[in-house]
Amino acid sequence: MSSSLTQKWLRQTVQPYPNHPRVYADVDSVLPRFPTLRPKSDVYTFDDGRTQLLLCIHGLLPITYRQAAYNIPVAVWLPRDYPRQSPIAYVVPTNEMLVKPGKYVDVSGRCNIEYIQHWERKDEGRSLSALLEALQEHFSREPPVYSKPKDVSVNQTYADRPPPPLPSNRPSPVPQSSPPSRPSKPPSIQFQGYPPPNYPVGSIRESPHSFRADSPAVPPPPLLAYALPVSPPPPPPRPPAIPSYVSPPPHPFAAAPNYLPAPVAFTPEPPRPVPPHAPIPDLLDEDNGASAFVASSFPAPPPRPPNPELLRLQSEVHQKITSELNSLSQALALDAERLRAQQADLLAGEPAIKDEMARLEAVRDVCRSVANRTRQAVQQAESNITELRRKGDPEVDELVCATSIVHNQLINLIADDNAIEDTIYHLHRALNAGRIDLERFLRSTRVLAEEQFMKRALIEKIQTSMSTMPSLSMAPDWA
Repeated sequence: MSSSLTQKWLRQTVQPYPNHPRVYADVDSVLPRFPTLRPKSDVYTFDDGRTQLLLCIHGLLPITYRQAAYNIPVAVWLPRDYPRQSPIAYVVPTNEMLVKPGKYVDVSGRCNIEYIQHWERKDEGRSLSALLEALQEHFSREPPVYSKPKDVSVNQTYADRPPPPLPSNRPSPVPQSSPPSRPSKPPSIQFQGYPPPNYPVGSIRESPHSFRADSPAVPPPPLLAYALPVSPPPPPPRPPAIPSYVSPPPHPFAAAPNYLPAPVAFTPEPPRPVPPHAPIPDLLDEDNGASAFVASSFPAPPPRPPNPELLRLQSEVHQKITSELNSLSQALALDAERLRAQQADLLAGEPAIKDEMARLEAVRDVCRSVANRTRQAVQQAESNITELRRKGDPEVDELVCATSIVHNQLINLIADDNAIEDTIYHLHRALNAGRIDLERFLRSTRVLAEEQFMKRALIEKIQTSMSTMPSLSMAPDWA
C-alpha cells in the first residue's frame, strides 16, 4: 500500500492507545528507516492467557554477520501502555530456521535484550527505532536463528539420479560395393515390429525384424527406421550374397543409400528369380493403417525419465505453497479467535445494553414530566407577572400591615415605643450640647417616659393575650 494509505490506516489503528500521538509518531518514523518492516493489527496472547488486539511491526530485520548480509524475521508488539511499558519483541523463524536460545533470546523466540530491560527506568528517552537498532546490533554479534540440517540420505528420490543414456543411432557398418542392377520384388516379408513414430526427423535406429523368403537359411538384412518427410523409395541396392546363395534385396521402405552403404556380393552368381508377390502396403502414406500396425506389432516404448530440475522446481513450489497456506491458516485462526472474542463480548454486553436502555427510557419519562411541570409553573409565573404589572406598584403603607386589628394596634404601639426611645436619645444629646436646659429636658423626658410606659404596658398586655389565644398568633398562614 502507498505511504498515505499506510499513514491513514495507522492513524485509525492507534486510536485505542492512550498515548496514540506518540505511538503514531514512533511507528511512522520506523517504516522509512526499515523498509522491510510492515505494520499490522493482530491479537496477542499474554502469558496469563489474556488476549488483546495490539499493533505489531513485523518483517525482516537486516543484519551483517561476518561480512555477510542476513535478514532476521522479527515481530515487535506495542502494548496499550506504550511508551510507559516496553515493547514485546519476538524472533519469528521460518520453516527452514530454528531459534538459537541464548542469554537474551528464549526458546520461544522472545527477546529480552538490555535495552528492553532498562526501558521502564527511563521510558521518556526510549523509542521504537532505537529498539530496532539495538536488536540489529545484538543480532549482528549473536544471530538468533540457524538453518535446519537437511537429511539427503532419506529424501533421495529418483529425480536425484542421472538419466539413462540415449540409445545409439549409429548403424552397423556394411562393406560397400558397386551398385548392382535393380532386382525383382522381394519375397513375402512379415514384420515383427516397427520403430515408434516419436523419433526426430532424420534419426536412424535399428529395429528387430524378421522376414520369410524361399530359403530359410538366409540371414535377414538390417532394417532402418523411416525419416520424415516421406519420399518415394530409391532403387534398393543389391543384397549381400553368401556362397552358393544370393540374399534377397532389402525392403523397399529401407532408408536411402546415404544412410546405409550398399551391400557387397560375396559370389558373382546372378540373383535367383523369385515369383512376383503383391506389393507391400505403404505404411508411411496411410496414417491409420500405419498407426494400427505399429501399435499391434511393437511393445510400448519405455517412459521418459522425469526431469530432475523440473522435480526440484515442483518441490520448491510445493514447499512455498505449503508455507503460505500454513501462514494463511494461522492468520485466519487468529482472526477467527479475535472475532469469537468480539462476539462473546457483544453477546455478554447485550443484557447490559438493554438494561441501560430501560434506565434511560425511565429517566427520559421523568425528565419529560418535570419539563411539563416546569413549563406550567413558568406559564403561571408569567401570567402573575402580567397581572401585577397591570395593577401597578402598591403603596408602602399598604405593604406594611397586619391581617387583624389587634396586630395593627401592636404594630403601631411598637412604632410609637421606638419613636419615643429615639426622642429621649436626641433630647439627651441636645442637653449635652447645651441646646436645652436641664429643666426643660426633665419635663419633656418625664412626659415621654410616662407615655412610653403606657405603650409598653399595652404591648405587654397584647402579647400576653396573643400567647393565650392561638387565633391571635402572629404566625402567618404559610408558616
